[in-house]
Amino acid sequence: MFLNQLESGNKELFLKVCVLASLSNGVLAEQEKEMIQAYCREMDIAEHMPDCDNSIEEIVEKLAKSTTNTEKNIILLEILGMLKVDGSYDNYEKKFMENLAKGLQVKEGMLNKINILLDKYTAVYKEMYDTICE
Repeated sequence: MFLNQLESGNKELFLKVCVLASLSNGVLAEQEKEMIQAYCREMDIAEHMPDCDNSIEEIVEKLAKSTTNTEKNIILLEILGMLKVDGSYDNYEKKFMENLAKGLQVKEGMLNKINILLDKYTAVYKEMYDTICE
């Protein structure tokens, strides 16, 4: 939704976090792979699965230093959306997101607020889709 607002240097780092987030529960779901490819298209970069040769801590530290508060919130929103796309948001994924928010130094409560708003958005989108398809 908002990935076009990321600075070009942060896009590859974002993709690396996406892959590591997807693997946080030990499963890279097909829907998550598709989302990563869609994210590439949205950011207007070549579709690919990035190599994750750095630790998540190193990647997040770089992002924390190179992103604005708005970019940090966008990263949280988009990765949370990707993790929820397969219909499951398990404890491993929740812990990953909590650690990501902490590592990015996002203000207290922002992850919870984004999570609530994303659930509302998803419900409204589904209702709209169901209405159109009646």
